[in-house]
Order: sequence, then C-alpha cells, then structure tokens
Amino acid sequence: MSWQETVRKELAAADAARARGNEGMARVCARRAAGWALKAHLGEAGVDLDTDSVIEHFRHVLAQDDTQAEQRLLIEHLRMPKLRPNLEEDSFFPEEIDLIDDARALIGMLFPGENFS
Repeated sequence: MSWQETVRKELAAADAARARGNEGMARVCARRAAGWALKAHLGEAGVDLDTDSVIEHFRHVLAQDDTQAEQRLLIEHLRMPKLRPNLEEDSFFPEEIDLIDDARALIGMLFPGENFS
C-alpha cells in the first residue's frame, strides 16, 4: 500500500471513529495519518529516521529551524497529550483543537498537489 493510500485510510478511520463517538480513536488515526505524510515528506527530502514512530517524526520536524510557524503549530497540536489539571479531575482534550482538521491541514501543506479530503 502506498503512503497516500495509508494516509487516506487513516483519515477515513478517523472520520468513522468520530461518527461512532470515539473521539480518542479519531485523534489516534489523525496523528497516524499526519505521521505517514511527514515520513513521506521527509523521505522525499532524503531524510530517513529509520522508524515508523509518529512522535519521532513530529520531534524531528519541530527541531528543524526551517519548519514554518503554521506547520509547527499544527504539529504541536497533534502531539499534545490530554490535559489533566489535577488528579481529582478527568483528563480532557481542548475542544477548540480538532486533530482531524489539523492533520488534513498539515498534510495539505506538505503535499499541496494531493487530495486527502
């Protein structure tokens, strides 16, 4: 399966998970889609991190001085953990951040000629 097919599959899985009310799985799938796209983008630039770890790809791109500010913000959202103000409260993810939209936006920036909507 090509990276494009994998990204489309993960985005479709994210949409399906959200439709079922499983927001946690939707976020996981969105992160994976973004990770596969980042891996492909880095590969085109001759960078091979020798890992499929989404987090490692996020870290690598964030460590680069030439990463665009908007890409940096989207990646920060994608790697953000759930928040837990204290041990007595449930953890939560900020409602104003939509990781599926953020993943699609990042992928669109990396590959403007591709359609992943």
